[in-house]
Amino acid sequence: MYRFLRFPEWKYKAVTLSYDDGVIFDKKLIEILDKYGLKCTFNLNSELYASKTGGRRLTKSEATALYKNSHHEVAIHGAKHFSLAEISTEAMLREIMTDRENLERQFGRIIKGMAYANGSFSDEVVEVLKTCKIKYARTIISTHAFDIPSDWLRLCPTCHHSDKDLYKLTDKFLTYNVSDNFWSNPPRLFYLWGHSFEFNDHNDWETIENFAKKVGNRDDVWYCTNGEVYDYVKAFEKLEYSVNGETIYNGTDKDVYICYYGKNVLVKAGKVLKIK
Repeated sequence: MYRFLRFPEWKYKAVTLSYDDGVIFDKKLIEILDKYGLKCTFNLNSELYASKTGGRRLTKSEATALYKNSHHEVAIHGAKHFSLAEISTEAMLREIMTDRENLERQFGRIIKGMAYANGSFSDEVVEVLKTCKIKYARTIISTHAFDIPSDWLRLCPTCHHSDKDLYKLTDKFLTYNVSDNFWSNPPRLFYLWGHSFEFNDHNDWETIENFAKKVGNRDDVWYCTNGEVYDYVKAFEKLEYSVNGETIYNGTDKDVYICYYGKNVLVKAGKVLKIK
């Protein structure tokens, strides 16, 4: 399905990160990510902010200052970090919608994504998310792969940053090349997740520094938040093609870059493209 897909400027690879809980160590993490041009989605518990500075969790004002004017995204992690699969439907709804409403008010933007607190989800939870108009939700199930997600409400990352194969996977991702036969090589997405407090508690900030240094600031990689890659892939999916394949219509508000039978083509937002 995604053989034609290319990321902005026809890039073949993309990297996104997802970090949980809204803790003070996110400050250092953001410094590292910004240094190397990476982007992250930070998943917050809006009813668990610290009441005063000095603890492990951010206060509400600290969180606003840290994330609001950054290049990063804010998403839901449950108002109180409850395991959704272990509570009633009513409690699920409150966890999700209260967190969403609080974060939307705090950051002045629509919140559409989340990460499952404690990795807890089920088919029932997914149905509740649909009711709440959540577009994507990250699990903690590692794939060790770089596929474009097919089920955004059961979004599985490539790996956690503590994975023993992190650097092996990083090297594999970076050495992929676009084949002359584009059918054999779909685009690649590296999705890393974790908690920034782990770097502090385990005294291994070099793990994320080394990863960011290796994958960051490259001309052949698109760096995006979870929401940005979701929106872009959905725009690609909405492209309409004529029967003879010579006309493509992009009815979305995003420019979409594709490799159309081996030819790089830009289908501009709201435009019809005639293939010559």
